[in-house]
Amino acid sequence: MTTLRGATLRNPEGATMTGTSTKPFGESLRALMDARSLTYRGLAEATRRLDGKGITHAHINMLANGHDKPSMRAMELIAAACEVDPDYFAEYRLAAAMRELDPSEVGLEQALENLNARLGARRQSGARGRQAQRPQAQPRPTG
Repeated sequence: MTTLRGATLRNPEGATMTGTSTKPFGESLRALMDARSLTYRGLAEATRRLDGKGITHAHINMLANGHDKPSMRAMELIAAACEVDPDYFAEYRLAAAMRELDPSEVGLEQALENLNARLGARRQSGARGRQAQRPQAQPRPTG
């Protein structure tokens, strides 16, 4: 039994699922469906109850098997139906980051601010890592 941002999931093998997934969307989706004992039709019905339209079982099958790329809406509906945060899916996190950096979505000034914030955080974490792993100078062999 595992808690994923407020959701308790049971894996059929007894293994725990934690935090966020780094697996491809289809693999992550199949793992969530297994943990929830959901079929494609069951998940489709759960998404339909959420917004009245939902996602068809055929489309869920295509997503789970990597034959289609999930939209933000699809990932949000599936996550809600499985009672996890959409950030569970690596593709959702990537799409959100790309949206934050897209001038046509947030405007050029905001996109640059977002980029600088991301680079600044990366530089800070990289500087800490470099300090800990600073190589020692080695004399060159002469000969």
